[in-house]
Amino acid sequence: MADDLGNLESEWSEAYDEILSELYQEATPGLDYDSLEPRSERDTEGEPPVYLQHYLDGEQQEEIIESVLDDYSIPEERYFDAKKAVLLSKGPSTSLETVDRAREDAGLEPVSELLEGGGSE
Repeated sequence: MADDLGNLESEWSEAYDEILSELYQEATPGLDYDSLEPRSERDTEGEPPVYLQHYLDGEQQEEIIESVLDDYSIPEERYFDAKKAVLLSKGPSTSLETVDRAREDAGLEPVSELLEGGGSE
């Protein structure tokens, strides 16, 4: 991705961090992504990876990504690469069923229940 963005590498790095922060803030359940220690992003015994604990609709993710890219003046011709980099790396899952299954397997409340207003997280 950095090669694709050429001399925009610094802007891209800052935009990437802000995108992840905003995506997790809007996800269900919400998360202060900036407060995570790098180690906590990895699999923790008995819990699914962070991205499988949080759900955010794909269209909403794309809107957030594009908004942040606009803020950092990333050229539109780079949007596809930027979206791919975020969605295939650390962004919240766009599959409610997958997140529910991972959370249930770990003994956590399914996101679908949180969305219905019955959640405590």
